[in-house]
Amino acid sequence: MGSGKSTVGRLLAHRLAFGFVDTDALVEARAGQTVANLFRTLGEPAFRALESRALESLRDRDRVVVATGGGAPAQQVNRWFFQGSNVFHLRVSLETVRQRTAGDRDRPLLALEEPALRALFENRQPVYESLGAGVPTDGREPAEIAEEIFRKLSLADGL
Repeated sequence: MGSGKSTVGRLLAHRLAFGFVDTDALVEARAGQTVANLFRTLGEPAFRALESRALESLRDRDRVVVATGGGAPAQQVNRWFFQGSNVFHLRVSLETVRQRTAGDRDRPLLALEEPALRALFENRQPVYESLGAGVPTDGREPAEIAEEIFRKLSLADGL
């Protein structure tokens, strides 16, 4: 959270002339509730099930940039989604996350106490690293990050 996935994803999709899907927005549209409200009313396990269904609905989509919530790749049941695709994770420090999300009450996991949040952050990093290429984001503009990913895709896929 706070890495810039949605912003960078939209910019990259535009640059590639692809569609764009933010899985959190997809879950919200389907459930008729915000992610924060889903966490509050149904709990994290129910939200994660909705998130998994959203990923499943994207299984056969081509030419689309997908920004998943930070917890999606951490769920073993979702790992299939990331295999065989060009996956990039936006590397961001916890300090930058805190700066970017200061005052944001719509991110349920930010309500965790500092040690629990830091543990969650640190536990997810190896998962992200195992699923795709990392792109540093601290101190960088979203357009610069999207352009770096575009260049990497162009080199890898001959775009």
